[in-house]
Amino acid sequence: METKKAPKKGRLGILLLSAVLPLLFLCFLAAAGKAFLVRRPTLAWLMLAAALLSEAVFVHLLRTVFQKDEGTPDSIVYSLIFLLVRLWHGKRPRPVVDDELMRGLDAPYVLLANHQSFFDFYYISQMAHPRAPTYLVNEYYCTRPVLKTLAKKAGIIPKKLFTAEVSPAVSILRMLRKGYPVVIFPEGRLSPDGRTNAIPEIGGAFYRRLGADLVLVKLQGAYFSYPKWRRRRFRSEIRLRVAEVIRKEELRAMSAEELDRRIVKALDVDESEAPLCVYPQKNKAVGLENILYRCPDCGALYTVVSHGNELRCTACGRVHSLGSDYRFSDEPHTIGGWYDRIREAERPLLDDFRLETEVETVIHGADGGPKRKERGICTLDPTGFSYRSDSTAFSLPAEKLPALAYSSGAEFELYHENELYYFYPTAQRQQCARWALLVDLLAEKRRERGTT
Repeated sequence: METKKAPKKGRLGILLLSAVLPLLFLCFLAAAGKAFLVRRPTLAWLMLAAALLSEAVFVHLLRTVFQKDEGTPDSIVYSLIFLLVRLWHGKRPRPVVDDELMRGLDAPYVLLANHQSFFDFYYISQMAHPRAPTYLVNEYYCTRPVLKTLAKKAGIIPKKLFTAEVSPAVSILRMLRKGYPVVIFPEGRLSPDGRTNAIPEIGGAFYRRLGADLVLVKLQGAYFSYPKWRRRRFRSEIRLRVAEVIRKEELRAMSAEELDRRIVKALDVDESEAPLCVYPQKNKAVGLENILYRCPDCGALYTVVSHGNELRCTACGRVHSLGSDYRFSDEPHTIGGWYDRIREAERPLLDDFRLETEVETVIHGADGGPKRKERGICTLDPTGFSYRSDSTAFSLPAEKLPALAYSSGAEFELYHENELYYFYPTAQRQQCARWALLVDLLAEKRRERGTT
């Protein structure tokens, strides 16, 4: 069934009033000043009184309505966030939701979904939840100015990407005990090629211990709408389907390994298998070279360039064109197929490779602390990752790096001692995707050997 939930009318009115009141205060104050200048004291005092009244109402709203249910998804700040996101996203595309399996399901529960685009959390919010859910999100969005306050008041749960922590687990359990659903994207990053990423820490044992029902949701269409490698959003059909609901009684009887397998199977998606609509745009390939960084024909590195709907290798001259179904006209036919050729080209190097690049580094202090900048050198080899600059030096063994987050064609990032490091290569920023893929392949190799 298709559902679409909007903020309650009462809350919407309060949100609009809270936005208008500061403007009224400024208008009345300006009118009072103008009246004093033209020597109309009666009007001036009247405008000043109106300004003070509007400010008093605004302060009252802040101290009462805005503090009600603070720190939970029932707070008005939560409604404000999703109202703003709804306005940002626009009315289209409107997600088609199949949540029949959730009928009769009471909160709380844990919802897991695959991760294709920035707006996935908004699409999940359009489901028929019995109660507004909270979300486990990248800590970066919960520690920046303004965002930090909003996230805390809305009950959003922060998590450092690919870092072992206790506090997120405690926060998840606390929200469940309060009766709120919790939404988690276990991949921890957006899909690069339209297929579900390997899940670094599946967490079957953890979900069993939470004592809540588990909802597994398959999201489709968002990848071709707004993938991580494209700056523009295309109109696309978005579908959400509840693939499976596992009741807590069944969870207790399952092994962690069996639950892990069911999670992986339920969230598995390949967007290129059956695109949901046609894409007539004439710039479908732009940005894709920052993911497909190696030519599938000659194997050359960082020689792929995009123009319109075409990817061309400057080394061998081969051209691959994308059709309206987002498939290439010849081999390897799909984005995932091209990515697999890159994986196969990198796999033989895993025992003996070394990446090193000079970077401009932006370091975000712990818990929203001050930001600082420096230049340094990053290195990656089969034993792990290291970074050094004039003032900083640290290393991470490969086992402590289950995955590497990155922005295509821009930077890669990780946490060290509670600080978030953004590394911007000074040359060949296509290489960001290669660093992330090699980390994935090393993790995959450890899983195959049973050493992770």
